[in-house]
Amino acid sequence: MALSLRGWISFSLLSTLFTLGLAAPSSAVCPETNLFNFTGPGSVVCPCFIPGEQAGAQYTLTPDKFPIEILRVGITWGSQFGGAPTTLEQAIHFYEGGLPDPGTPIFSLAGPQLTDGFINEFDLEAIASTVVVNSAPFSVTLEFLNSNAGSFFDPSVVHDGDGCQPGKNLVFAIPGGWSNSCTLGVTGDWVFFIVYREVNCAETGVAEEKILSSAPVALLPPQPNPFRGDTRVEFFVQDQRHVTLAVFDLQGRRVADLADRAFSAGGHTVPWDGRRADGSPSATGVYFVVMQSEDYRQTQKVTLTR
Repeated sequence: MALSLRGWISFSLLSTLFTLGLAAPSSAVCPETNLFNFTGPGSVVCPCFIPGEQAGAQYTLTPDKFPIEILRVGITWGSQFGGAPTTLEQAIHFYEGGLPDPGTPIFSLAGPQLTDGFINEFDLEAIASTVVVNSAPFSVTLEFLNSNAGSFFDPSVVHDGDGCQPGKNLVFAIPGGWSNSCTLGVTGDWVFFIVYREVNCAETGVAEEKILSSAPVALLPPQPNPFRGDTRVEFFVQDQRHVTLAVFDLQGRRVADLADRAFSAGGHTVPWDGRRADGSPSATGVYFVVMQSEDYRQTQKVTLTR
């Protein structure tokens, strides 16, 4: 593994789901839960892997939750400049174990296609063989088919740049084998997540989806950016909460109000057509989209062209 902190690239998430899938299993009445291992918004690409190496997340749950069925898995994939071709990688592996060695995969999804600049979500419910995990810790990794080591243009896995949580991130390096990512100098958590369901849950109807994450909200870069007609501002909230979205110019003047209301848990998209609050077109230039939710505030830059 060609790990070099100097070679890492700044990257801001675009969040759209790339979903594989057809049918759902018959046990769909049990509640589904999102399980995240990352704490930040996702900001750093690691162009440091060669074919056969793996990066992934280790998860834990209390014993009373098991066995669980993994329904979907999400992997964030990005490059410095964006727009790289869709990448076919070796496999997504599921392990019923964790560090120092997760063992042999209990299931592998071969040939996942990953889109640059997205949280790529893969639907396992379409697969006849269900992925059931019986105990913690367990792990999910991506095995690379293509080299991205040292490249400033090739996409790779993304971490949140918000501090590496010990025991939650792993890497399989060649040479070297399995390691805790933190001991290799990784400064954040790989932005992977799973959606799971308890196998033995009481079948009393579908409960509200719960999202486990240390980051209560995340504002993602507008797309397209730069833009000339309309752009989309995407954001995520882990629970129902009030959100305000506003656009400011370089002088700090409020240009437009995009949202000021309560949003349900999950991802949301709000458009901006480049117009000011009075309906007049904004001038060409750089603007800032500011999101405020309770005590959380985040800003993303967007460029308007004509």
